[in-house]
Amino acid sequence: MLVVPEVARAEASPYVQGDTVSGRYRLIEKVGEGGMGIVYRALDGLTGEEVALKFMHPALLATEKALRMFLQEAQVSRKLRHENIIAVHDINFTPEGAPYISMELARGRSLRKVLNDYRMARRYPEVRFAVRITDQVLAALEYAHRLVVHRDIKPENIFVEPNERVKLLDFGLARALEALETEPAVQKKRVVGTLAYAAPEQKAFRPATAASDLYAVGLVLREMLTLRIPLEETPPVEQIRRDVAPSLLETLRKALAEDPAARWPTAAAFREALNRAWSAYRPPEVMIRGDETRPEETSRKVDTSGMVYLTGGRFLMGSNAAREQAPEFETEVAPFWIDVHPVTVAQYARYLKETGAPEPRFWRDPLYNGPDQPVVGVSWQEALAYARWAGKTLPTEAQWEFAARGFENRRYPWGNTPPDPSLCNYGDHLGMPSVVFLHEEGQTPEGIVDLAGNVYEWTLDPFVPYDMALRDPAAAARCPLRSVRGGCWNSPPDELLTTFRRGFFPEARENTIGFRCVIPVTRPDRQAGIRS
Repeated sequence: MLVVPEVARAEASPYVQGDTVSGRYRLIEKVGEGGMGIVYRALDGLTGEEVALKFMHPALLATEKALRMFLQEAQVSRKLRHENIIAVHDINFTPEGAPYISMELARGRSLRKVLNDYRMARRYPEVRFAVRITDQVLAALEYAHRLVVHRDIKPENIFVEPNERVKLLDFGLARALEALETEPAVQKKRVVGTLAYAAPEQKAFRPATAASDLYAVGLVLREMLTLRIPLEETPPVEQIRRDVAPSLLETLRKALAEDPAARWPTAAAFREALNRAWSAYRPPEVMIRGDETRPEETSRKVDTSGMVYLTGGRFLMGSNAAREQAPEFETEVAPFWIDVHPVTVAQYARYLKETGAPEPRFWRDPLYNGPDQPVVGVSWQEALAYARWAGKTLPTEAQWEFAARGFENRRYPWGNTPPDPSLCNYGDHLGMPSVVFLHEEGQTPEGIVDLAGNVYEWTLDPFVPYDMALRDPAAAARCPLRSVRGGCWNSPPDELLTTFRRGFFPEARENTIGFRCVIPVTRPDRQAGIRS
């Protein structure tokens, strides 16, 4: 028989900052409090790691049934191990008999805080952001619904870490409230979970199911698209913004069906429909506009064959491990297309034939003029002139690093495995640039090759410290050097890192420098301002 602890009869948690719990956890600060409990950031004296300690709210400990339900659900939650779910480490009792949970400490901000920032800035989140966050929440539910229903999906329980990685909190803990409400001493029924995000069946005091979670996910998706919380009167999404595709609207409508049987049958089905709807945003034709790198303003169709489309997003850029690459910071890139491989000699030959431009240095050297080798001996200005001719441009450093590093924070374009000659051309193993598809084993998950080794690649950006570029872009633009990325055929291994960068004068025409092109995409789902 479980004994209800005396602490359950207290008005508030007896623990404060600086206390040590169970002789092991030192409470550093309170980081959150909600209907189910109080959360502290704590130092685990046994492991030396920071964790989150969640103490159940005193009211939830008032009955034996609630206490038993809490322990059962916490034990189930401890079995959940998924990249989008906060890991539960341990369930224990304080010396006073109060149960608590030791969990992974979320690094980031709640989705609630993210959305509040958008409200303050008076602009809507991108459709891309809303889809990416929803996709990860559904991935967590697809895994977890085999064992447990969450019952309290809401922005406060969705943490957004750097690189837009999602962590879902508090699986199944709302069931303790459900147990409390069934006690005879409780006179007034209340909705289990959070009223604003409760499904119709929850509001009717019927048990929550997996379909209830999917309804709540739909509410969160709608809130990301409209910035209206569910309790507000919300016009149809298409009346608020015009950049949401019909297929995405239909996916959302099905998730918000009143009848649970009419909703998506599983999180996997919802997720599949969401990503199918998102594919509608892949543009069949791409327009490129003039910018500061080209004096003439143009707008024309271009050929995207031989390119890969990247959706962009927020990611970690830079590295604190090397002065030239520091600091590491989170930044954002818009969607763009990027060449699968560096521009080849054959491609550059067509440009020369059509334009009469001067030949690059090393053009007639047999070590460097194979048709499928990357063209070298091209200055920054020459590379940019080719890109303009092709209706493209050179990548920014952020675009280049996003393509190479990805949301996964890869050390190398292919992953975290140290380089070897099967993955890329480096260390003077061949003594010259290789043909561009020789090292397909070293491609990125999207199929982009030669982002490490073979040839350095010109970028648009000046070679200055990142903090200077962020603090004073005008001063940075006056720097004479331009950044190259990716290492080359005679590079040491440390130049193959996705964060590596170095500078050359724009007129440099080296046998180690080539380039590839990108197409920034102007898409209908770009951020829209909030209309008053």
